[in-house]
Amino acid sequence: MFPSSVTFPGRFNGPPFSANGGYACGVIAGAVPGDLIEVTLRRPPPLDTPLGIELIGERYEVRDAAGEVIAVAVSAGDPVEPVPAILDVPDDALPALPDDRHPFRTCFTCGPDRALGDGLRIFVKRIVGQQILVDRWVPDDSFGDQIPPEVVWAALDCPGGWAAFDRIPGGVAVLGRMTTHIVRVPEVGEPCVVVAASNWNDGRKIDAHSSLYSAGGELLAAARAIWIDVTA
Repeated sequence: MFPSSVTFPGRFNGPPFSANGGYACGVIAGAVPGDLIEVTLRRPPPLDTPLGIELIGERYEVRDAAGEVIAVAVSAGDPVEPVPAILDVPDDALPALPDDRHPFRTCFTCGPDRALGDGLRIFVKRIVGQQILVDRWVPDDSFGDQIPPEVVWAALDCPGGWAAFDRIPGGVAVLGRMTTHIVRVPEVGEPCVVVAASNWNDGRKIDAHSSLYSAGGELLAAARAIWIDVTA
């Protein structure tokens, strides 16, 4: 059996009034059966609001109290290919975006206005001469003794988004679909490296891949996503 509802606490926002897309996808994926789940966001996931889950055929629909579909979860098909490992941030790496142009400054994953121990503060940087973004991340104990899997989804969400942003200079995109394969959840205090890249865009859809590695190069998790250009 699976839970009849999910809720995204206010701490885990992306834009100011909706949940971080990766976190929301991770919560939904963890609530339904299956080893590899693909979650598609149909509407911005509301914060602090119970959402019902219903099995419709071979998919799980997440709905609000008015019956509007917020997200759909299905069994993912192809395995997730990881981004090749990069185990440190080069000294000449450049910020993905100047701090004063950040569109969602309070985002749980990448918001510069979030304090240590509150947000993840993952600020990916662009490697000179490569289409790859990278940053360090050390999971903290604000989640307790173990890092929830949905926090790993969140850690992989925005880095992929910044890679997608590279394909629409000056534009803004939001997460549309995400699948994450977690090999191992990192330990509290374990140094990690997040890497991300985008391979293509087609109309409003933008591909993004992101991966999480230990400092020693062990693959911890890999995600693929489709971002939607909302400025097109």
